[in-house]
Amino acid sequence: MPRIVYANLGYSRDIDGSLGHHVRRVHHHIYTPRDVQVRSLTFVKEMLREMKPDLSCFVEIDRGSLTNGFFDQLPILREDHHATVQIDSKYALERKFRRFSISKGKSNAFLASQPLQFEARYLDFGKKRLVYDIDIEGIRVLIAHCSLLRRVRERQFEQIAAWTREKDAPTVVMGDFNIFRGCRELEPLLHDRRFVHLNGALGPTFRLGPYRASLDTCLVSNDIAGRCELEIVNQPFSDHQMLRIDIRPEGETLREQIEKQAAVA
Repeated sequence: MPRIVYANLGYSRDIDGSLGHHVRRVHHHIYTPRDVQVRSLTFVKEMLREMKPDLSCFVEIDRGSLTNGFFDQLPILREDHHATVQIDSKYALERKFRRFSISKGKSNAFLASQPLQFEARYLDFGKKRLVYDIDIEGIRVLIAHCSLLRRVRERQFEQIAAWTREKDAPTVVMGDFNIFRGCRELEPLLHDRRFVHLNGALGPTFRLGPYRASLDTCLVSNDIAGRCELEIVNQPFSDHQMLRIDIRPEGETLREQIEKQAAVA
């Protein structure tokens, strides 16, 4: 039974989305002190130790940029039990940034407790293009961070939908989809009813002052939808919440899953 955690880390700027944080810590967008980053990352690390995920996926993580003092954040989160560790630029593969470009180092990443087959793929449209295509215990997981521009997002969703049809396998599609216009933006992925929007009714995942939105999205294919349990997890060092999904083995009941988790704990 894989447990998957996804989080938009907000580059560990320690801004929770409240107006107070945005006003008092606006300078963190220009430069984030290392101690602020380490404090935020350490909190995430402790959360991961509690949840014990098999796969932890991150967007908006920095491998070293002008705005964070060229500090590689992923080693803070990495532990000895991680058998697969990957970080890549979230921008188009062919783009090469100068050392002092504010975009250099801005990345997505994942950690896994077992060796995995995966591919770092890049969409044809937009600036943020990276999609991780991961196989874990026979389940295909696609992790994306989509464009802020609606028309670009639509084309990205259409391409991701086409990629999901490449394989006949249980599939999870997760990420920050930036669906500011609501769930109707997911139509390219949902129109043929192959997927269920697992957190569609669970409330917002993003905060900007009084504004709330469900930007972080988890879609699962119908063949595993009945075996999935999803929880939105508070993440006070980012303006996005975490998503945690447990996928039970076929035939296992929710009670059996809870008993197994209690035994491990």
